[in-house]
Amino acid sequence: MLTPDIIKTEFDYDPKDGSLRRVYATKGYPPGRKITRKNDQGYLITTFQGKTYRVQQLVWMLHHGTFVKELDHINRVRDDNRIENLRVPTRTQNCANSRAKSPGYKGVTFCKSTGRWKAQIMVNYVNKNLGRFDTPDEAAITYNMAALMHFGVYAYLNEVPHAND
Repeated sequence: MLTPDIIKTEFDYDPKDGSLRRVYATKGYPPGRKITRKNDQGYLITTFQGKTYRVQQLVWMLHHGTFVKELDHINRVRDDNRIENLRVPTRTQNCANSRAKSPGYKGVTFCKSTGRWKAQIMVNYVNKNLGRFDTPDEAAITYNMAALMHFGVYAYLNEVPHAND
């Protein structure tokens, strides 16, 4: 079973940049080599004792003594594993912190039937309609306000040009 003591024995953690290094040589890699392998989502990963872990999980366990399946990078940089950049979210909070999956704004789609832009947000697995707007920027600003209200610091906010003018 993985414990903080085992992690301390097998890995070195650099608090300045959040990197993890192997203490011992493995599979032809020299000792002290920084872990740089990423999964298809961009998270740093390493295989240890036959199991693949996200580096952020090992860093969290090293500092807090518990294994956490879901962690959030506060600055949204997936390979920044400094302990002060990691937090434990609920599943809803972590989803709220995700980016738009397609180009454009998160929570904004074009409604063909009305010819207007629709803003919507998912809260507790319920899709809430925020209204229809003449421009995608107006819809994005409305989404941002709803996201802040529902998710606070976990909200992913759209970057809308001229939103503060």
